[in-house]
Amino acid sequence: AEYNTYKKEVPSDKRGEDGAKSCELAQKWKDNPTRFKVENMQQINTKDWDYAPSFGDKKYTTLYFSSTREGATGGIEDGSIGELFADIFETKVDKNGKWSTPTVLASPLNTKWNEAADVMNKKQSVMYFTRCNMEKNAEIKCQLYIANKKGTAWGDPIKMDFCVDSNNFGHPAINADETVIIYSSDIQGGQGGLDLWYSVYDKKTKTWGKPINLGPDINTGGDEAFPYIHDDGTLYFSSTGWLGMGGYDIFKAEKKGDNKWGSVENLKFPLNSSGDDFGIIFEGKKEKGYFTSNRAGG
Repeated sequence: AEYNTYKKEVPSDKRGEDGAKSCELAQKWKDNPTRFKVENMQQINTKDWDYAPSFGDKKYTTLYFSSTREGATGGIEDGSIGELFADIFETKVDKNGKWSTPTVLASPLNTKWNEAADVMNKKQSVMYFTRCNMEKNAEIKCQLYIANKKGTAWGDPIKMDFCVDSNNFGHPAINADETVIIYSSDIQGGQGGLDLWYSVYDKKTKTWGKPINLGPDINTGGDEAFPYIHDDGTLYFSSTGWLGMGGYDIFKAEKKGDNKWGSVENLKFPLNSSGDDFGIIFEGKKEKGYFTSNRAGG
């Protein structure tokens, strides 16, 4: 009702019409849920932020995730959110489905600043992740880093070629052969807010190419973030710009060619909710995995 009132008063603003449509769709989807079953991972969740899962081994028994819980390396509070700076944690599941107490990944991967939203390559030998530094009380900017695993230890993370300090880069997703990386950034030339961009790896020069925008078929005037490339090539991501149930919703787009994806589809209820839903991953080609939500009941 409120969206329709706004639509009449400000017909030039598309948000009125979109808001009313979203309300109708949300109710329709809740009345006809998809066949996904959603469960809270109570064994590893805390009152703090626990988000952006990724797999740490080929058997899908190790999960890395980001958290602002007690025990994070820095122990410093991020004033912008009132939580500790995030770190990447590890947990393992046993044959009975019990998850181990999460442990923080060692330095030099985690530091006193924010480390979060990571993805491993298929060999589980390289991690791509987000680090947000705050130097001398300057504005926090996030960049993408690569770290190599040697045995059980991590090498020094290296900032990715295309990252510039004046913009934010985060939430990496890597394809199966590590030739394309998709990420979220606010660099100029996008559709607005955070957009999804990609870079291609040049094997001859061993460098990553300049950012290329995924275009208006994927990006909107809102925020697009937390991409994930499924084993079948489908792109999953979260957005506040496409019609959804509220906050960030999770969407998918099927692969249509080299670095091209088709029409965007909402994953509907119960994967999406009126809260923020993002950071989805799947166990290979199975319709089973993990994601993040701040919905009621957490």
